[in-house]
Amino acid sequence: MEDKINIKTIVGFAKSKYSYNDYLRTKNWFTASDIKDELKEYLFAEWGSIIDNSTKDKSLNHIFEKIQYRILLEESQAKQKFSWLYAYRKIAAVLLIPVLAFSLWYYFSVQFLPHKNANQIAQSWVEINAPNSSRVEFFLPDGSHGWLNSGSKLKYPPIFGEQRKVELLGEAWFDVEHMEQSSFIVSVAEMDIKVLGTKFNVSAYEKDAFTSVILEHGKVEVQGKVGAFYKILKPNQKMALDRQKQSLSVNTVDAKKFSAWKDGYLVIHNETLGQAESRIERWYNVQINLQDEELRNYRYKATFKDEPLEEVLRLLSKTIPISYKIDREESGSNDMVKQRIVTIKLRK
Repeated sequence: MEDKINIKTIVGFAKSKYSYNDYLRTKNWFTASDIKDELKEYLFAEWGSIIDNSTKDKSLNHIFEKIQYRILLEESQAKQKFSWLYAYRKIAAVLLIPVLAFSLWYYFSVQFLPHKNANQIAQSWVEINAPNSSRVEFFLPDGSHGWLNSGSKLKYPPIFGEQRKVELLGEAWFDVEHMEQSSFIVSVAEMDIKVLGTKFNVSAYEKDAFTSVILEHGKVEVQGKVGAFYKILKPNQKMALDRQKQSLSVNTVDAKKFSAWKDGYLVIHNETLGQAESRIERWYNVQINLQDEELRNYRYKATFKDEPLEEVLRLLSKTIPISYKIDREESGSNDMVKQRIVTIKLRK
């Protein structure tokens, strides 16, 4: 290898003590398929004489996933087109420190040191955050994976017990590994979504008027926490809970359209501008100021793929009679860029 693997560099990366060159080296080691086996052998040689053979793969893959996840978010931040990108990337790195540091600490202190209490560790939680204007792929200890939408947070234990339970604030798409004897539960504010193995989307942003579950494949059971309701969904069904009215609706939809966000599509599903407002804000990390209440009732249907905010607003103005203004970005304290404000009003 041109760049020799260095255990101190990897541990430093996990603890957020690294230079840009350290990041590039770690990225190369963990993403180059031709050296992955060599990397595993090296790590085993450094860490592994006391690891039981039956647990080597599981433990190391978990570490691989965490560091690859860190690399993924670093790169997703680098792809953003706005000038506040650099500061944003630093925030994402800070948010991910606990995920990686805890993962490595767990395997060093629990897997390698038998006197540690694994039950106490199992009661802890790992937290993943997706800042506004980003989408983050995640991997869970049982092999399940998914995507976390902008402005969302996912919490889960570092090891699953008999019941696999995660907590979600915001929106996520899940692809759950089937385990006959272990159900998988996504817990949000108003409900628990229980599955055995399936693909589905959950949207539960704190400020949104609705909490929704859209099933793509398999079967899910939805149990209310506050109100007494219980629903079983079939593929291509959407269940929506009106938070204010505490009323439920179940409709047949094209489920994949509701998870297209994970592939970079901003989809407005024949919604009013008032309903789509918060999603556009999170997608572009802006604050929208609607000058006329009437605007909230204008209905719109569109799909955008990696379009800049200016283009989305321009196309909106061709369909509904609006004019708009985007405030310029300004630096705040610590060179952080303030959130842009978009003012929209009826065109006279």
